[in-house]
This record gives sequence, structure tokens and C-alpha cells, in this order.
Amino acid sequence: MPELTDQERVARLTARLGLPERSLKPELALQALRHGSYVHERSLAPGREILASNERLEFLGDAVLGFLIARLVYERYPDAPEGELTRLRAGLVREESLALVARQLGLGDLLLLGRGEQRSGGRENAARLADALEAVLAAVVLSCGLEQTQDVLARLLAPLLEGGTRARDAKTELQQLFQSRRRAPQYQVLAVAGPDHARSYEVEVRLDAAPLGRGTGRSKKEAEQAAALAALQSPQTLERALLDEPVSLALHDPRWGEQAAEEAAKLRAALPDARVEHFGSTAVPGLAAKPVIDLLVGVRELSSALRLPDYEAFGEAGVPGRLYFRKRGPVSFNAHIVQYPSDQWQERLLFRDYLRAHPEERERYGARKLAAIASGAITLLRYSEEKAGAVEQLLERARRWSAGAESAARQQAE
Repeated sequence: MPELTDQERVARLTARLGLPERSLKPELALQALRHGSYVHERSLAPGREILASNERLEFLGDAVLGFLIARLVYERYPDAPEGELTRLRAGLVREESLALVARQLGLGDLLLLGRGEQRSGGRENAARLADALEAVLAAVVLSCGLEQTQDVLARLLAPLLEGGTRARDAKTELQQLFQSRRRAPQYQVLAVAGPDHARSYEVEVRLDAAPLGRGTGRSKKEAEQAAALAALQSPQTLERALLDEPVSLALHDPRWGEQAAEEAAKLRAALPDARVEHFGSTAVPGLAAKPVIDLLVGVRELSSALRLPDYEAFGEAGVPGRLYFRKRGPVSFNAHIVQYPSDQWQERLLFRDYLRAHPEERERYGARKLAAIASGAITLLRYSEEKAGAVEQLLERARRWSAGAESAARQQAE
């Protein structure tokens, strides 16, 4: 299939959105379709063409989408209470819903992707499609105004609304919440009581053995629905469950350093004023580690609005003064954003440097990690809890080591 010209690409996008010809500003339409991988490749090609990716438009589109969907469901369901409107909006702005709309629009065919991104299935990737749809909506609002964007969005979302989004059950909602993370909740019957004609079931819904909620009903199906609803009504429990993930340890891989350097360069491109360091166990040669590369990102000021391309945001995730992001794939990364300079920045690097300089400590820490796994701590939160004491003791010894080194340096200087 021949490559589309810019004019053809813009014309097809305009037609698929149901807009009049030439109503989209071409430069905005093309920017909305440009993934960062395409921009990066073009910047390295002969001529070094400098183009803008769709990330800024995605930022604007995210805000526009949230407002317009809230307005849409508010007007469409005048009798719905606030709680139901909130669930409706959450279901429509979810990545899976946006990706479905983008596929119906044929947006994947129009995306401008780098070669590597194309080979890895970027045109069908749910996250890429959802992000591109947000960017396209931003291009529409900047080209045509808010009211026309509302009309476009109503047409795009009509199949979802008519398909029963409002009537979606709690069990399906919970399933979809975990689906994007390739995980699935499990339901277990805890008790069955009563005579055959008046049975009562108690069910618990779990994720990786962690309880999320309980419910009762006159049938197993009804009890599962009640358990799912209880889970959805406990956001703190869900947040913890979403953060948790299975863990395993691997022998040190010499490629981790090079992979960290490549990813650090991408993060510096996304945050030009940031400092980025490879830290954690994958940064310590000879130490067994989870095969997930940790990167420490230092910024002048923390903001909850910070976003990283291709990373999922988890907020502070239990650590005040840190924003936690992660990216999972063939090579997985965690990004920990902290203020620079700060104690958090210094102590994370101190921990790494201490282990690098003290092989005996590295061996003891490695044994402690293996013991945690052997004890059954095979999910992230339990694994972290199991080794928390050892980490704090190591950090205290590292502080003394650092203080001693600084004192010796001052004495030598004198």
C-alpha cells in the first residue's frame, strides 16, 4: 500500500471525523498523528527534520475529553445520580474504550510511527490509539471550536452509549479495570447457607490472593456482582492492587546498563531540565534483581501533572515526595521522579554506590532478597515489605560510610 501524502492523511482524518472539508488545520492534524518514535527517527535522518510529536496535543485533549464526556453524560442522563455519572465517565475515558473508538475510526492506519514502533504493533496498541485519539480531539477543538468537537465526540461515542455503557455491570467494570494490565480478578465462594429454595452465597473477589471486596447474594452470580461492587467502592484497596504485580529475581544482566542509558536519554528528551540516573539493584553488577530497570529522575519541582510518554502514572504510591511511573514491555522500566537536590535523590544514589563499593554487603543483600522470594513474597508489595528492614539497615550503614568518607576528605584537605 503506497504511503499517504500529508494532504491525503489530513483529508481522510477529516472525513472519518465527519467534518467539512478543510475544516481541520493541516499542521494540527498532522501533529496529532505523529508519535514520538516518528519524530525521533526524522530528527536523526539526513536533513535532521525537527517536528513536534502529538504529546502536547494529547495533554490538551485529555482535559477536553474529560470535560466533554462529563457534559455528554450529564445531558444524556438527566435522572442519573452523581455516582452513576462518575462511573459512566470513568468507563468512557478508560484506555480500552478510547482504543475501541480509535479502531472504529481507523485511526491506526493514519498514525505516523517510527519503524520500530510499527514493527512492534504500534498501530494496534491500545495505549497508542487512546493517546492519538486525545491528540486528534485537541486538534479538532483548536481548529473548529468546542461545540463542533462536542458533536464529533457524541458521534464517536454513540456505539458505546447505545451498546449499554450505562448498564455495564460491576463485575465487567472491575474486569476491564485490570485488563489493561494483563491481570484478572478471581472470585472465590466463602460460604453457602440456607435451604435449597433460599440459598445465600458469600463471595470474595481477589487479585493475586489479595482480597478486594466481599458480597452476598441469592446466587453465586449475584454475590460476585456484589463483591465486585464492594471492590469498586474501595478506591484505596484498588489502588494498592493496581500497584502490586508479580515479581521474580534474575541474575545480573550486563545489558541492563546500556538499556538504562538508552531509556535515560529518552526521559531527558521528555524532561529537558531533568537529571536521570540508573539506580537500584539492576545498577549493581553481580546483584540478583527483578528484571525491571529503575531510573531516578531529578526535577526542580514536583507536579502531579507530570507525565512521561509510554509510562503509566501511579502518583506517590506510598512514598511522599516521589512520583512513580512504570513502563512494561520486553524491557521494563520504573521511573522515580523526585526533587533535585533532595535527601531522596542523594540517599537512593548512596544506597547504589555503597553496594557497588562493598561486595560483602552486596552478597548479604542478595541472599536476603532470595530468602524473601523463597518465603512466598512473590508480589511487589509483599516483597518490598519483606526486605524493608534489611534495606533500612543497609542504608544506615551507607550513611555512616558516606559520613566517614567526607570526614576523611576534609582532614586530608586540612
